[in-house]
Amino acid sequence: MCPLGEGLEAGRSGDQSFVDCAPVSSLGGPTWFGRYRLTSRIATGGMAEVYVGRHISEDGKFGPMVAVKRLLPHLVSDSQVVRMFLNEARITAQIDHPNVVRILALGHENGEPFIAMELLEGRSLAEIRARAAEDGKRVPLGITLRILADACRGLDAAHRAVDEEGCFLCIVHRDFTPDNIHVGVAGEVKVIDFGIGKSKNWGAGTEPGTLKGKFFYMSPEMIVGKPVDHRADLFAAGVMLYEQLCGRRPFTGNSTDEVVSRIAEGKPKRPTEFDPSVPPALDAICLMALHKDPEHRFPSLQEFISAIESVGGIASVADSAEVGAYVSELFPAEKDPRRQTLRRARQADPSHAGGTSRPSPAEPPAQAPAEMRPPRFRPSKKAVLVTLAAALSVAAVGAAATYWLTRPEPTPAQRLAKAEAAADPKERSRLLGPIASDPRASAAQLARAGQLQLAAQDYEGALLLSEKLAARFKKDPRAPLIEARAAIRLRLGKRAEAALDRAAALAPNDVEPDLMFAELRQMQGDRYGALDALTRALKKKPGSHELASRRGYLLSQTGQLEEAASALEAVLAKRFDADSAAELAFVRFRQRQTDEALSLLRRALKKEPQLHAAHYYLGAVLYRQGEGKAAERAYREADRLAPEDPRALVALCELQAQTRSASLEETRKVLAARFPKQPELLAQCAR
Repeated sequence: MCPLGEGLEAGRSGDQSFVDCAPVSSLGGPTWFGRYRLTSRIATGGMAEVYVGRHISEDGKFGPMVAVKRLLPHLVSDSQVVRMFLNEARITAQIDHPNVVRILALGHENGEPFIAMELLEGRSLAEIRARAAEDGKRVPLGITLRILADACRGLDAAHRAVDEEGCFLCIVHRDFTPDNIHVGVAGEVKVIDFGIGKSKNWGAGTEPGTLKGKFFYMSPEMIVGKPVDHRADLFAAGVMLYEQLCGRRPFTGNSTDEVVSRIAEGKPKRPTEFDPSVPPALDAICLMALHKDPEHRFPSLQEFISAIESVGGIASVADSAEVGAYVSELFPAEKDPRRQTLRRARQADPSHAGGTSRPSPAEPPAQAPAEMRPPRFRPSKKAVLVTLAAALSVAAVGAAATYWLTRPEPTPAQRLAKAEAAADPKERSRLLGPIASDPRASAAQLARAGQLQLAAQDYEGALLLSEKLAARFKKDPRAPLIEARAAIRLRLGKRAEAALDRAAALAPNDVEPDLMFAELRQMQGDRYGALDALTRALKKKPGSHELASRRGYLLSQTGQLEEAASALEAVLAKRFDADSAAELAFVRFRQRQTDEALSLLRRALKKEPQLHAAHYYLGAVLYRQGEGKAAERAYREADRLAPEDPRALVALCELQAQTRSASLEETRKVLAARFPKQPELLAQCAR
């Protein structure tokens, strides 16, 4: 989550889900937008850009630093987009609560719509979960309960908001998800992005009759198209609570249609079926919030909050300071690029302490008093001669400069040829940059330049080229694909989603958008979403061995063992490959078919001896068969081949703890030294 108050990136079900930050982009000096002095662009999305700015009144008084959100230029003339853009702010501005982001101003400046909002520093709950998952952890229960309770307080205030005459506005968020809960580094929690919300005064931000919100969090009444009220948001809160308790969603499936059907059916398994340690009271609270019939849910979010906070014990709610410390631990200020982005943006503001001040447009520069002006200087004859010589030199330089300024510009083809020959990535990026603004560049040349920028890891440059390609060649599917690839590398999840949606619309039979969706979902820790995308790709290209193999892997990793076995067997029946054989062996291991697992792993390693996953799985199989020494060798080899993956080393440590090996302490020291931020790994192999 970018440190901003409101959403920006376009999601699959609508724009403005949350802000993803690109590296801070200096504007080369303050730029004026009405009464706002903008200093840095800190985020770009599918619909808009966000700038750090400061309001300066006509008398020169400084206002607070804010986030100024502006529509992208090519969307300003689209009345529907403008309506959706401003609808978000109009709804949010009706709510005055510390757990809802504050809208400071909205309107038009020279015909361009904008929103000014409070500037925040932190991440979304979704990003916090993803970072914890990268470390092999789940967010502590007390932390999640505090975040969820505070977010529900803000949303409850929205549900109870009234207009100037005291009439209820009947605001419903309709997209209450982890992406739209902002958690600050000081522990403050705010609901953001009412972009598809609805109040009785403003209506909805998306078209009537369409599914709104991310479908995993949609209530049954939303799925079947019935009228919704505040209890639809309560259902979404129940989904988030279920995810925390179970480590999975309450309604899953191999496709969107299957998930939607299960939500409408409304029969989730009890959380205690997945984790018996879940307190019975919390189990009951979760299921009540997820009830198919809104009448059987909690009457309001306030009752839901009270129920959560009354459980206690292992479900004790953390305080805000603990939340802030946890977020700062996951995203430390000195290392986290997004927090550094905001710091640089603040420092670029001339009003920042130590910065260079600049008068407001209403203030003409003051003239220094006479006594402070430097004395007049009368040059000597020698100085005149030196000056004349210097003037002649300048004239010569000017002539040379005139030549360079008027010389023919290299063609896009020439720039591409030089860039392709350049070994240094920075030099390649420098050569490619001017192609974006060269009107002579063809669609193919812009696309090639974008691909070269991606190869050079200049993802900002690739984004710029994709924008130029899209603006000039609106139906070229390469533009959104380049944009999506760059956005994925910059971890701009929502911008990547929006670009991939456009690519899929432009080339509905192309599997590339689906494959990139799968990559994005895996990066986000959403294996079910990745599986859904791969299933779509396989329908378009049913004969693909690679796609079938990847789908089998994801089925295995999501625990769908029977489906995984069938898929991987079909892959191996056509052509044997080591990765699929190793994953099928892992399936058979979990199905207690140890002999078959061992046979598959030996075949896989014969074909690909450096496959670390096969060595890791082999260690597990051998240990189950009672061959401890052989298992230890397999784990050591897996660890040697992939030292960044802690699984083999942890498994080795566990084995040594159970066998009371003399090497245990040495292994524990290696584990602690290599993974210092994951102390829980050591706990798994205590004596």
